[in-house]
Amino acid sequence: MGNYGKLIAKKSLGQNFIHAPQVIGAMIHSGNVSNTDIILEIGPGNGVLTVALLKAGAKVIAIEKDDRAIPLLQDKFKDEIEKGQLKVIHDDILAINIAEMGIESGKYKIIANIPYYISGELLRKFLETDIQPSIIVIMLQKELAKRIVDKKGSILGISIKVYGDPKYIVSVPRKFFRPIPNVDSAVLSIENIGKKFFSHNKIQESRFFKIVKIGFAHKRKVLIKNLEKMIDSDTLKDFWGREKWSTTLRAEELGIDDWKKILFSTEK
Repeated sequence: MGNYGKLIAKKSLGQNFIHAPQVIGAMIHSGNVSNTDIILEIGPGNGVLTVALLKAGAKVIAIEKDDRAIPLLQDKFKDEIEKGQLKVIHDDILAINIAEMGIESGKYKIIANIPYYISGELLRKFLETDIQPSIIVIMLQKELAKRIVDKKGSILGISIKVYGDPKYIVSVPRKFFRPIPNVDSAVLSIENIGKKFFSHNKIQESRFFKIVKIGFAHKRKVLIKNLEKMIDSDTLKDFWGREKWSTTLRAEELGIDDWKKILFSTEK
């Protein structure tokens, strides 16, 4: 294990503490942090990112699962807590009811160096909710960040793009963390967050995601065979013919507009 500040990183919590001011600066800049912002920081750990957020003048709500970090944060930021600029909450972000946090949709930002094992679940939680942040800036595994911004590809990438615009900000070598992880990282931002894709196109969120999940369900099967579990075979064949799509097409080869076509053209 590594030791950074007073807190020893705990492997079970996926902790790796960043120690690169230039990366912290890039996160603050990408989030366009100002003194009018409410920032939700997840997993502040030893408070390195917290310091920068507070210096930018933002009001910070820090959610920390590790009970060892709570007294450290309360001591380190005693003045900011007393002034009401920082609120430290001891809880698991995945278990928190967003509606009970006292934040409003579009009026807060998420900026965080999160434990990587919660990446997908965390993004789904805050993108699918009706109380969405205006922007998300987070640290992710480099390969995952690349897959998300790819024009086609992963189910997570598709699921993010229907809610906002993901942007790859900067690569972060593993040497910038303590303890040094086994993978390189990257800062990813998601801007223009909302549900316009669904409201403007009159698409049901539940049906869209049901189709996408079925499409990706069996990687060894071609897409048309996967979709037959939900959509009539003849309907699919007619659609495939009109689009001149190959019958060997797989889910990872499609972009958002392709999924939208499937949804509209096979709806009864």
